[in-house]
Parts: sequence; structure tokens; C-alpha cells
Amino acid sequence: AADVAVAFFERLLRHTKGEWAGQPFALQGWQRDDIIRPLFGWKRADGSRKFRRAYIEIPRKNGKSTLSAGIALALLLMDNEPGAEVYSAAADRNQAAIVFDAAKTMIEGSPALGKFAEVFRREIRVPKINGIYRVLSADAPTKHGLNAHGVIFDELHAQPNRELWDVLVTSTGARRQ
Repeated sequence: AADVAVAFFERLLRHTKGEWAGQPFALQGWQRDDIIRPLFGWKRADGSRKFRRAYIEIPRKNGKSTLSAGIALALLLMDNEPGAEVYSAAADRNQAAIVFDAAKTMIEGSPALGKFAEVFRREIRVPKINGIYRVLSADAPTKHGLNAHGVIFDELHAQPNRELWDVLVTSTGARRQ
């Protein structure tokens, strides 16, 4: 499972900005061995992932948004989770859109992924599994009906309180992983 996740990044995803734009997403050793392999490769006896939550803190300008976009797409496209709901959240919608926009550009740059996903302004749909990836506003009271398979929560330290965090974490309760 860890090998599949690494291959997903390195064969299907491409960088979206700067000098590496358009180049395959060759994971750096720390990204591969300390984040992607443990997250997607460590399994329980029932086949579900060992980790349901990961807190990843990376200094500015080290590819956090690009890596997060790849993780969001892996959750949406690799897991084959019926009705998968993946969300990008942050202190405001514009911040949350940074990771989503990177994921959107990755799909637009990948003919292989484009066969499975439909890209819209603030949503990516995967019709085969009825899955979606959306950008959320920071308005916690409107998020109580979500059933998240994955949440990418950017700039967690900038949250004014833990309301949105609590709503999104509890929205994963009905998911196996």
C-alpha cells in the first residue's frame, strides 16, 4: 500500500508552480518515508489505515501545499471510497483554496487522472464513486452535515477557536478510515 501511494505521487502527479511546474512529483526522502509511506502503508489487520489523523508541520516554502494537494487527491482517487468527501479548510476560504487549486491544477495536468475526475471552480467530482473534493469556508455552524473521508486543514494555528476543527474531526466518525 505504501508503494502504491508513492507511485501515485510520482507517476500521476506533477508540480504546479515555480521552476518545477510540469515536472513529476518526485517525493523527497522525508516526504516519502516520514509522511506518505506511514500514512498510506501502515495497515491494521482489517486492512484499514493505522493512522486516521496526521499533524504535519513544515516550514514556509517547503512544498506543504503541494504535498497536501497530493494527499487530498490520494484520499479521493486511491481509496475507492464510495461517496468520498474530501475537504480543504482554513481560517478563510481563500487560504483553503490554495491547496485545492494545486490539486485542481494537478488533475488538469494529468490525462490519466482527468479520465476519472471532473474539475469545477471549487469542486472536483469523481462520478465512478460519487466522490467530491471541495473548498470550505471557515463558518463552523454550516458544516455539521458533512461526512468527511478526508480533511486537509491548512494553517491550523490561525484558527480563532477550535469550533471548525471539532466539527470537521467529528464529521469523519462514520468513515472506516
